Amino acid sequence: MRIATLVFAALMATAVAVSAQTPYIAVYFDSGHSQEAKDCPGPGPVVDTWYIAAVNFNMFLSGAEFMVSYPPAVTWLADAATPPVTLGNTPTGITMGFPFPQNGFNTVDLCQVVVLWNCETCTEVYLNNLVRVIPHPGTGFLGGVDYPGFNLVPSVGLTAVLCACTIPTEQTTWGQVKAVYGE
Repeated sequence: MRIATLVFAALMATAVAVSAQTPYIAVYFDSGHSQEAKDCPGPGPVVDTWYIAAVNFNMFLSGAEFMVSYPPAVTWLADAATPPVTLGNTPTGITMGFPFPQNGFNTVDLCQVVVLWNCETCTEVYLNNLVRVIPHPGTGFLGGVDYPGFNLVPSVGLTAVLCACTIPTEQTTWGQVKAVYGE
C-alpha cells in the first residue's frame, strides 16, 4: 500500500511540474481535459470514452505522433475523432496530420479512445492501472510537428491512473513521525 501511494504521489507531482513548463500529450477521462485519475464507472465491463490532447505546445501544430500503453484491465476498441490523415492506432503507435494547422497555444484534441474497461480488476490493489503516453515504437518520437516550419517538437507523455487507491491518513506531529524511526 505504501509503494502504491508513493508511486501515485510521484506521478501526480511529475504531472504538475511538467504541465507548467513543457509541451505534453496526455490521456484525460473527461472532455474538459481536467480528469487524469478515475475510479471504476460501474460494475462489470464498461465501455468508456477517453480523450487524448496536446497541451502547452505554444505553436501551430500540423501533426502529432505517440503511442498509448493500456493496462491489462483495459481493452482498446477504437480511435475516434482522428484527423483525416492518420496512420496506425493508439495501442501500436499513431501518426496523425491535420488538414489545417491547429492552435497549439490552446489545448488541441488529438483523438478520442473507446475502450472496454474490466472494473473487476480495480479491487486488486497492486495491479498496474496506469495509462501511459509513450513514444511511437516505429520512430521513437513523441511529440508534434510545428507549422509552418514542419519541425519535430518533442514532448513529454503523461500518465493517467485508473482506480487510484485511497490514501489513508491520520493526524500526527513531526515528533511522532521521528519517533517511529528512532530519531
